[in-house]
Amino acid sequence: MTTNRSLPVHTFRINQAGMARVFGELEAQVMEAVWALEEPTVQAVCDYLGPDHHYKTVMTVLNRLVAKGVLTRQRRSRAFVYVPRQSREAFLSRVAQAIIGGLVRDFGSLAVAQFVEALDEVDPQQLEELERLVQERRRSRSGAGEVGHASAS
Repeated sequence: MTTNRSLPVHTFRINQAGMARVFGELEAQVMEAVWALEEPTVQAVCDYLGPDHHYKTVMTVLNRLVAKGVLTRQRRSRAFVYVPRQSREAFLSRVAQAIIGGLVRDFGSLAVAQFVEALDEVDPQQLEELERLVQERRRSRSGAGEVGHASAS
């Protein structure tokens, strides 16, 4: 799986949930299937999604995801397989980074304060994890600064 620097998703649907926030509902289901199956054919995705999903519709969605740069299509024998360009985790990390980075750039400390508030509402233990991450980042930056400062002397 390759890692593109540019994020191939340009929309965030605030009123949706999960992957449907960045893909359409059917695109989200298809992406989850591809990640679960790793290198599926159209038929394998159809089988995974169940009888309510038609072959041509799934093929159209897969090809749209190829055009968006989220998947690649490779011929294997008589069929094409679809391969995610990134793991699910890497994709989610890049989406979260883009969204949170944009919010912080646009709204500054207000966005950060709301992020902390949301963590406290959803899972107070996540605040402890955030604090640990902040301390770890501070230590790594101060350590890097000391190394850079020492070598400049």
